[in-house]
Amino acid sequence: MLLLLVLCVGFNANAQNITVSGTVVDGTEEPMIGATVTVEGTKNAVATDIDGNFTLKNVAKNATLVVSYIGYKTEKVAVNGQTHINITLSEDSEALEEVVVIGYGGTRARRDLTGSVGSVSGAKLAAVPVTSAAVALQGKVAGVQVTTVDGQPGADINIRVRGATSVTQSNDPLYLVDGFQVDNINDIPPSDIQSIDILKDASLTAIYGAKGGNGVVIVTTKSAQEGKTQVSFNAQGSVSHISKKLDLMNAYDFVDYQWDFATGRSKSSSSAKLFRYNFGNIRDLDLYRSAPTHDWQDEVMGNDPFSYSTNVSIGGGNDKTRYNISLTQSDDRGIIMGSGVRRTNIHTKLQTKILPNLTLQFNPKVSYRRDEGAGGDNVGTGGIIDVLRYRPTNGIRELGDIFWTPGAADPDQEALFEYTNPVNDIKTNVRKKHAYTIANQAALEYKPINGLTLRTEGNFTFAFSDDNRFWGPLTDTGKKNQTLPVAQVEKKQTNQYTWTTTASYDWTIKEKNNFYALVGFELYHKQAKSSNQKNRYFPREITADKAWDNMGLGKAWTSTTELGTADRTTSYFGQLSYNYDHKYLLSATFRADGSTMFAPGHQWGYFPSVSGAWVISSEEFMKDLTWLNELKFRVAIGKAGNNRIKADMWRYIYSTNSSGGPNFGESTLNPDGEIYYDTSNYLPNPDIKWETTLTRNFAFDIALFNNRLRITPEYYWNTTSDLIYEADVLTTLGYGKQYQNIGQVTNRGFELSISGDILRGKDYVLSANFNLGANKMKVDKLTGDEDYLDLRHGRAHTDAGNNYRLKVGGEVGLIYGYVYDGLYGFDEFTYNSAKQAYDPIPQVFDENGKLVSGTVLMDGMYNSNDQGAQTQPGKPKFKDLNGDGIIDQNDKKVIGRTTPKLQGGFGLNGQWKNFDFTANFTFFLDFDVYNATAYRLSSSMNNKNNFYNVLSKFNKDNRWTYTDTDWRWEHMLGNAQTEWDNFEGSGVPMVNPDGSERKKLWGFERYQYVNGNRTEWNPADVTKEYTISRFVEDGSFLRCNDITVGYSLPANIISKAGMSKCRFYASVTNPFIITSYSGYDPEVDVQSGLTPSYDMNRYPRSRSYVFGLNLTF
Repeated sequence: MLLLLVLCVGFNANAQNITVSGTVVDGTEEPMIGATVTVEGTKNAVATDIDGNFTLKNVAKNATLVVSYIGYKTEKVAVNGQTHINITLSEDSEALEEVVVIGYGGTRARRDLTGSVGSVSGAKLAAVPVTSAAVALQGKVAGVQVTTVDGQPGADINIRVRGATSVTQSNDPLYLVDGFQVDNINDIPPSDIQSIDILKDASLTAIYGAKGGNGVVIVTTKSAQEGKTQVSFNAQGSVSHISKKLDLMNAYDFVDYQWDFATGRSKSSSSAKLFRYNFGNIRDLDLYRSAPTHDWQDEVMGNDPFSYSTNVSIGGGNDKTRYNISLTQSDDRGIIMGSGVRRTNIHTKLQTKILPNLTLQFNPKVSYRRDEGAGGDNVGTGGIIDVLRYRPTNGIRELGDIFWTPGAADPDQEALFEYTNPVNDIKTNVRKKHAYTIANQAALEYKPINGLTLRTEGNFTFAFSDDNRFWGPLTDTGKKNQTLPVAQVEKKQTNQYTWTTTASYDWTIKEKNNFYALVGFELYHKQAKSSNQKNRYFPREITADKAWDNMGLGKAWTSTTELGTADRTTSYFGQLSYNYDHKYLLSATFRADGSTMFAPGHQWGYFPSVSGAWVISSEEFMKDLTWLNELKFRVAIGKAGNNRIKADMWRYIYSTNSSGGPNFGESTLNPDGEIYYDTSNYLPNPDIKWETTLTRNFAFDIALFNNRLRITPEYYWNTTSDLIYEADVLTTLGYGKQYQNIGQVTNRGFELSISGDILRGKDYVLSANFNLGANKMKVDKLTGDEDYLDLRHGRAHTDAGNNYRLKVGGEVGLIYGYVYDGLYGFDEFTYNSAKQAYDPIPQVFDENGKLVSGTVLMDGMYNSNDQGAQTQPGKPKFKDLNGDGIIDQNDKKVIGRTTPKLQGGFGLNGQWKNFDFTANFTFFLDFDVYNATAYRLSSSMNNKNNFYNVLSKFNKDNRWTYTDTDWRWEHMLGNAQTEWDNFEGSGVPMVNPDGSERKKLWGFERYQYVNGNRTEWNPADVTKEYTISRFVEDGSFLRCNDITVGYSLPANIISKAGMSKCRFYASVTNPFIITSYSGYDPEVDVQSGLTPSYDMNRYPRSRSYVFGLNLTF
């Protein structure tokens, strides 16, 4: 009976459910394909078909249908027992307008903005298959340049908003995540982000005062949403490989070149002897045609690593309490063996209403990051450049026992041969960095009356890291320390807190007069503590982990501990906005900042702004233009500052002197047991003050054809004054430098943003976006009467001297060096048979001391070597710009400019039925890169005993040569007395490879005959590193950042499994780049600091093939 009763009840319940069908259309009566129709409060959902039709079974008669589609208002329709329902969706005007975050909890509809904001939605960021939000921003916003330093996983990312405003201090924008300051956004997963808004002019950044001078990047993470619990799972895996390799010499060409290097004058020289010990008799050169060639790029960077990223989030709530919890883990492996970065992020957002008008928010965040690998500068012994230069053959050791008998080796010569294989070197040159960040954010918001919001919020962030390095016994560092290991442990701890209190009031008078007011107070504190310990002489067989855990097993070398100066700021700020009927808009802000970075009397800075807008399209005389949806003119002017400078510029600094004791760093005590103290090299400047930036902005916002096309052109003009620079001071003061406010720079630029729908039909849509920025920076003045300042890039060899110039009237990043003038020709010399050498043609000068005729002399530029004097045929020549007949420092000039004239990006995204497609591109046009890597691979710097490789273009068919290995093996000039007839019968073919008869020439005639058409210098002649125009290359490029194709399973299928979304996708990142640049990649430190775009030891970029999955339950 009980069973029968249950069945009857169940039958009666089912009898009350019905099947509902219908059609979903838009405002033009066009069917909407893929709209989601859900029975509210259940998992019963379907997607409309190609005709907009849907059918839902088992629907309660009193149920409510929820119909949604991206870009349209979500509609709720009561069933009321109906079996057929037609639904019309209208466009969501608020979504089309976009609501942007402008700071301190404030948001504005884009139509009410008077300043310049670039916005990117979280959906667009998440569509990019990368693990960093900063990388996902590339090419998305006009006037915002996003570049990575190089291709290393987790590499630093530079974001510049409308160019650089400072020449020596930070040009990074202010980063705010959920309202609180962070150092960067590199480690935030895109899947956690709701939106990113970038404030570009002072009408919006002035409210951030001293921190807003370089722009403000506001990141809003995903918030808790009211409704049923929703679980999302996202996963992706990828395989990467090097996107480009450099063309280096093979084994045969390499040995031929090394013989050329070794036999400058005589084959009995020590270099020739060492050559034979390593590579055998040069008469056996042809054996190397079939010898294996080791391409160390394949050995070190050819591992095709696998990377992955997973994200799980859960969110939901009711009208009182909401929550969202996200966990992201990723392991991004680098193409260089042993390198990569692992990340774990836990992000929680909780919101609860304590009272109807009192809300508490709590957002705890925990992140962990582990970096592995030493980076481009520290791969192996000397960085990537040493991997590239490493010999491609082990010589006679690879030719068999007939050439090499290990037991008979000369120990002294074998010691010269000893080297470290790049692969083994990397394995014993270890770096592991662990970084932890714990952030707790809490806010209390009270709304006592309509329109009035009182808010107080606080943030405390605790971050600590340990950066561990280990150098094995066979690394260069180990060899310099008795061939024993060296270990280093560096620890850093940072505490940061912010407390902000605001009151805002939003009200309307007589319907059309809309006001908004904000006042606030803020306290900020940040302080860091660090320690560094470096020990040496560890036991030979010790591992890296054991050395780090037992530093006492080594002998103390250096040790430092530092408590950094606290950075404290007190701020007061306010804002007042007014608009009349959303047609005429005005806004004004003011902020006062007091900072401990400056001396008393200079600690306060004041930053005002004012802006306005006129919505012309709302005027009566524009009403008939139905194709024009919006035409708004905006203008803004304001001042912001920069206090992100080095601490303690204004006071005396002392440090412990660790030069006492028997070994450097092993004692900080003098013989009397007292600590050594040193003063800083910088003379304090108590008058140092703020760098300030005055910005002006003019723009139009245009929307056409029912908002399907949006265009925003903008012009800006920014002036930064009181620039801080290291000025020289009289050494009699006891100091070498002093920080002073000495300069001024101006940035002028134009931006253009275009977005819209190209095609829209029943079951397809194709949209595009394009942005373009042109920025020109000019140095207006420098210190005192100085017209220029010369600088040297930190990666440049000391031989290079200063290789960048900062010049009044010019822009930042001017490459400074010599103008390459080709190779010396035979016509610039006469042959001296007595000396068996070439003499330069004598010089003739006019009455002003300018060279009229004769050979310009390069003596003193490169080291003298076995190839004789430096001014000789076939050797590199620079232009004599001052006409004194001698090449020296006075012949340097600006030879390159590193600021792109145009930069931007564009993207395509589309949907056809259940398929989706995205492609993103970036471009930089008309800028220079200095290819220092190519220079080093065109030289013989430190080649002796090391046998370094060079670029393949320096093979014996192209380079100037001293030994013709196709005919004879001695130096052609050094053996002029040996006649052709004496050489016949030696077994060498008497014909050229093409079958023609060899010319019977010897000595200098043979030398001239062989080298008459050679186009490349001999790397043996290039023994120092200079900055020359030959290696200044056009860095212009168009890069395809990523291409993605996805497929979503139909809703009527996945709903049976309790899912509302199931999408699979495949992507390729960095699939191609169009550029004439010969190096790995032209995107190296573009517009970064005073010496940008210098390509040396850069981690190569990879190409990745990605497969992923998105699920929502």
